[in-house]
Amino acid sequence: MAGRQDLTAYGYRKGRAQFLAANDICHLCGHPQADVVDHVRPVAAGADPRDQDNWAPAHGVNRCPTCGRNCNGEKGANTRTPRLKTSRDWYA
Repeated sequence: MAGRQDLTAYGYRKGRAQFLAANDICHLCGHPQADVVDHVRPVAAGADPRDQDNWAPAHGVNRCPTCGRNCNGEKGANTRTPRLKTSRDWYA
């Protein structure tokens, strides 16, 4: 089983960059230019950080250019996807 130290490994960082290049719509607010990978099931809870089936694009370090949120930071380690208030209902 992989650990948190795998989050800094070259292979992980390369895979993460490829994933974000192909998927840049934040799964939390629905806006483009996501800059981090959200582990839907947290690594701290035992999820393998390399499992791309557990990845979802989100805004983090650079915040969302549309709504200004740090979506992944607002979600935190919550395993449920929060319904963030947006100007558009992305869940309908």
